[in-house]
Amino acid sequence: MKGCLSLPFRLLALALLVLGAYVAWSYRREIKQRIHEWTAEEPPPASSRGSARPGPGGAREAIRRIESLAGAGTDSVVLSAGEVAGLVAGLAEALVPGAVDSLEIRLDEDDVEVRAMVDTRRVPLSLGPLAGVVKEREYVEAGGRLVYRRTGAAEWKVERVRVRGLPIPRELFSRVLERFAREARDGVIGFQIPREVSGLRVASNGVTLYGAGKGR
Repeated sequence: MKGCLSLPFRLLALALLVLGAYVAWSYRREIKQRIHEWTAEEPPPASSRGSARPGPGGAREAIRRIESLAGAGTDSVVLSAGEVAGLVAGLAEALVPGAVDSLEIRLDEDDVEVRAMVDTRRVPLSLGPLAGVVKEREYVEAGGRLVYRRTGAAEWKVERVRVRGLPIPRELFSRVLERFAREARDGVIGFQIPREVSGLRVASNGVTLYGAGKGR
C-alpha cells in the first residue's frame, strides 16, 4: 500500500515549497508588510460531512479488506474517510516521523482532499531565504478528483492547494509538482494501486474499490 499513497503525502510537503514560491512571486514588493499577516495563527477548519481523522485500527482493517478483493466472493469494499485517513497517516509517519498531525481526509463526489498540520522543520525541503516566511507548523490542504485509469493505475487530479487557507495558483503548484514528481503532468499525479482493484468511486460516505470483473 506504500506505493499507492506516497505521492499524495508527498504533495503535502511540496505545498510548503509552493507557498515560498508564491510569496516571492506575488508579494515581492510587499513581503515585509505581509509577514505578520501570513504568520498569524489560524486554526484548522471544523470537520465537514465526508471528513474524518484516523480511527483506531482503521489502517489495519482497510488493508485487510483491500486484500480480500483477491479472494472469491468479494466484489467490492468501501473504505470510510477514517480508514483512508488511517492509511495516509501511517504512511506519513513512516516517511517523515513526527512531521504530520491532525491529519484529516475529506471525501466528496469523485473528490479527495488531504488536510494536515505539518511540522516544516521535519520536512526534507529547503526554502532558502524564504524560510523565514514559513512557520514551524503550517496547515496544508490539497484536493482534487481521484479516478481509476487501468489495472494497477489511478490518477489524482490535483485541482487546489491551500496553505493556511490561502489558495495557491494552479499554474504555480502544477509547475512545482512537475519539478519534484516525474509522474505529475499539469497537476495530475499518476500512481499505482493494487492489481486486485478493477475500479473505484469516491463519494461522501467512502471510497468504493471494485474487485475483478466489477470495474467502474
